[in-house]
Amino acid sequence: MRIEPNLPTSAYQTFQIVAPTETHTVPASCEDVECASYLNGWRMRIDLQTPLGVEQGRYIKHDSGRSYKVIDQTDGLVTLEFAANQPCFQEHRIRTQRPEVFRVKGGDHRGNPLGILTRVHKKPEFWVEEFAENQARIAEAIEKG
Repeated sequence: MRIEPNLPTSAYQTFQIVAPTETHTVPASCEDVECASYLNGWRMRIDLQTPLGVEQGRYIKHDSGRSYKVIDQTDGLVTLEFAANQPCFQEHRIRTQRPEVFRVKGGDHRGNPLGILTRVHKKPEFWVEEFAENQARIAEAIEKG
């Protein structure tokens, strides 16, 4: 949910500090992230009346290597309980020490109609300086009316 901007997209710049998942995280184990499911065990409900549920059930039973107990099985729904100290099925990632990316883009969330090239600052302080200068220009324009 966003507030609709008053000006056209071309009147905006976007200042971002990002740490993309693909470049700033690495896969991690349940132990690495102290996963609650790993530490305490967990329950899972599968609908064996759907193709996805059938595939999940087949994988858990034959290929997952995890131990479980069937807690309930009613109307094609099965509830499984997995003991603690075994990997859950979620993919975990942890943040690397790689620094964030400080960039300035033309436009806003609606696009970049002027095709302004994105600038990536080598140092965070350069991004901060450009951001401060931009804010000062906005404040000055507002003051002038």
